[in-house]
Amino acid sequence: MIKNKEKNHCVVLGVSYKTCPIDIRDNLSRALQNSEEALSSLLGLPGVSEAVVLATCNRAEIYVATLYPEMLRDTLLNWWAEFSKQDLSEVVPYCFYLTHLEAVNHLYTVVSSIDSLVLGENQILAQVRSAFLKAQEAGFTGTLLNHLFQTALFVGKQVRENTGIGDGTVSIAHAAVQLIEHELGRLENTRIGILGLGEMGLLAATALSAAEVSSFSFFNRTFEKAKQFASRFGGDAFEIGALTQEIKNIDVLITAVRSQEFILKKKDLASLSKHDLLIVDIASPRNVDPEVGDLDGIRVFCIDDLKEIVEKNRSLRKQASERARLFIEEAAMDFTEWFYSHSLTPLFVQMQEYHEKIGVFVLNKWKKKVSEEEYAHLERFEEELRKKILHIPFESLKSLSVAGMGLESQLLLEKIYSLTSFKYGKDLDE
Repeated sequence: MIKNKEKNHCVVLGVSYKTCPIDIRDNLSRALQNSEEALSSLLGLPGVSEAVVLATCNRAEIYVATLYPEMLRDTLLNWWAEFSKQDLSEVVPYCFYLTHLEAVNHLYTVVSSIDSLVLGENQILAQVRSAFLKAQEAGFTGTLLNHLFQTALFVGKQVRENTGIGDGTVSIAHAAVQLIEHELGRLENTRIGILGLGEMGLLAATALSAAEVSSFSFFNRTFEKAKQFASRFGGDAFEIGALTQEIKNIDVLITAVRSQEFILKKKDLASLSKHDLLIVDIASPRNVDPEVGDLDGIRVFCIDDLKEIVEKNRSLRKQASERARLFIEEAAMDFTEWFYSHSLTPLFVQMQEYHEKIGVFVLNKWKKKVSEEEYAHLERFEEELRKKILHIPFESLKSLSVAGMGLESQLLLEKIYSLTSFKYGKDLDE
């Protein structure tokens, strides 16, 4: 007899720009930056069988497959607080915890960029894909999270291709440039420094170049990368260590470095003889110690300060967001059907094998009584009849399971189709 196995369920524990102050969010995100170390630690927790961690500019999230979705919340919260070296009491008020279909809906919403600070921003799809592939390649995912993230990536792609949600989208980097223009006006005579030359740095440089900025200073850990940017956009190239010396020669600094520690601290800038400096920190975790903003003449902005600017962008994309919801709802229904159908597969296989055995038993009685051609017709008839007979119970059991009413039917059918307990089954075995 088939045993009714417990099912793994998906849960997500996270924080975002909506729920959590940036200082706490920084620490929680920083803990997930080394994803393999975080995932290895997570898989050591009781009840965790699969895991993916996602850390972006606006959010930090832990996705887990578990047999005990309602019971795992405290375990994950304690782990995250300890792993990020924070007091549990400081973390708990800002975390959300979603289980089952709510967790599925959340990931589909995130990857569609509906939940992003910049509605329709394009980076999140690549960030989710990267987080998933890192976990998958390291062996930290299985059937449930593989299916969840693969379908999420498909949903994200569908939303972008069919709703126009990303048309003319303003990225975080573009929003940062708009903030600078709001603070300083026209920028053609402004001396701009960019620290960190990854995707964010490139978007910022491109947007600033379009705003007719011609005086750039590029700072990067890899000097060769800084020279490439200087060649492309004009300006000077520096290694990251030259920043504190060269910062006196710039008016605006944009920071976008992936770092576990603050790159700029108050003591680094306290001796500046020229204090007219605007810093826009779009890194996550932040590159600039907030105390830098206490210095006279230095203004510091971070990602959370971009909300007012991007809200205008959000209102323009409201209709696209509503269309995206339709894709998300349909995909969530498909996932629910897959989830329950997947758990029914062993039973379906058992039923299929049982009816096949009956078919073989009956056909063997006719094998020597009819011609080979007639026997071939009987085989095809038996196969078609078997599929027709099983179609209705298969579909009915799927529908009942999706509606949360399938367990009793499943247990009954498992009993009926047990080849060792049903009398006719014994007869067939003999």
